[in-house]
Amino acid sequence: RREREGTMVDGNDSNMRDQGSSASEASSSSSSSFQAANTGLPVLQQKTYEPVVLPTPEQILAGQFWDSCPVKSVIAGALGGVMGALFGAAFGASDPSATTLAHTGEPLTLRQSVKAAFQPAAMRESMKHLRARSWSYAKGFGGFGMVYSGSECVIESVRAKHDVYNSAAAGCFTGASLAYQGGPKAMCFGCATVAAFSVLIDRFMDIH
Repeated sequence: RREREGTMVDGNDSNMRDQGSSASEASSSSSSSFQAANTGLPVLQQKTYEPVVLPTPEQILAGQFWDSCPVKSVIAGALGGVMGALFGAAFGASDPSATTLAHTGEPLTLRQSVKAAFQPAAMRESMKHLRARSWSYAKGFGGFGMVYSGSECVIESVRAKHDVYNSAAAGCFTGASLAYQGGPKAMCFGCATVAAFSVLIDRFMDIH
């Protein structure tokens, strides 16, 4: 009986100690939160950090390849050519001059245009006109994109800055280069026009 009473007393003592420790922890946490609330300071949470993964040499070489000026120039020229071909096809299909008769050259009425649209000669003439317009637009857009992207990349590499002045200088060079056949006046006008347009696009899109 005495042993049972002793074990019961020990169990009660351990339970009381556990309850006391939990109560003290709760009181300490509540007091800390109360102090933080009274002082107005936020309760700091434990931060978790992730390991930094360094790029591999292959990834570094790939990034340098895609960031090189010749690659950027070629990609911009290709995308500009595709966009120009699509614009040329759209404008060529809606051109009223494509609906004229090949042998007379006279404009057709609406009824005659609908009737002649499915004739083989008219379809061949329309496709010829469409290909010529698409190729013309593709060369123009592709050349513009190639010259502009390449010049901007070179200017940015030389200046080691990424700002709106790169776009303005690249636009001036592109406009002057594409208008060199028209003489100095045309080159100056092309430089000013394309440079101003480039700056407006950058400001509108908030690139820099």
